[in-house]
Amino acid sequence: MEPHWQKHRVSALRRKQAGITLIGFLALAGLFGLLGYAGIKLVPMYLQYYRLDTILSDVQKELDGRNPTPGQIRTALNRRFDVEGIRLPRESVNITQSRNGYTVQITYESRARYIADIWLLVTFDKQVEIQR
Repeated sequence: MEPHWQKHRVSALRRKQAGITLIGFLALAGLFGLLGYAGIKLVPMYLQYYRLDTILSDVQKELDGRNPTPGQIRTALNRRFDVEGIRLPRESVNITQSRNGYTVQITYESRARYIADIWLLVTFDKQVEIQR
């Protein structure tokens, strides 16, 4: 049998030991590092997403009710793309005639290499209607 004071001493030591171990700290640091690295890769893609959203809204406000042609819409978009430094494939921008005017749709994918053969993918699909 153990004396009463030894049981008390062991439980007192266990109460004083609080916190994280080195292995636990390294695991958490690795996890936060991976998430931070993904954030660094994703932020530029989302910034471009919001710039494109703003461009579409601005073109809609500018040309709404002015009876624009598809050529005028494409010129207005390209002008803003040049100012913002956005490069998109021509087939990403679709202008189709709708009942009340034209529907402008931008659809594209943006990819960034993450780690080894793992990629991050962001898709953008936004449309607005420009009325005559």
